[in-house]
Amino acid sequence: MPGTKDVGSKEKEKIFSGKSDTESYQEDVQDKRGQHPNSLANLQPFPKGVSGNPSGRPLRYENLKRILNEFGDKETKNWHGESEGTRREQVWKKIWQEAILGNMKYVQLLARLGCLDDKQ
Repeated sequence: MPGTKDVGSKEKEKIFSGKSDTESYQEDVQDKRGQHPNSLANLQPFPKGVSGNPSGRPLRYENLKRILNEFGDKETKNWHGESEGTRREQVWKKIWQEAILGNMKYVQLLARLGCLDDKQ
């Protein structure tokens, strides 16, 4: 168009954004994330051998684990009132029964756990 001045992209950005030269310069020299002097002044290393998180990572499903362990310790009885052992023991028996019947999934589980190794 006649009478218009061709303006460079940097100039267009300044005009559009309304930023002055000093504001653009301040943005260019900003410290990178975590590198600001105030951030670095707060850092204090832990002494050697001391953890920064003494409690460790919180365990997931801690309540569920506790309840299942309590439930697994309960003894069950058959129709005649005879003990069948704890629920935990019944699971162990079932794993061995399935492995004896040839269910390879259970055989592999026992092998991975080292239950099929010779006792020394």
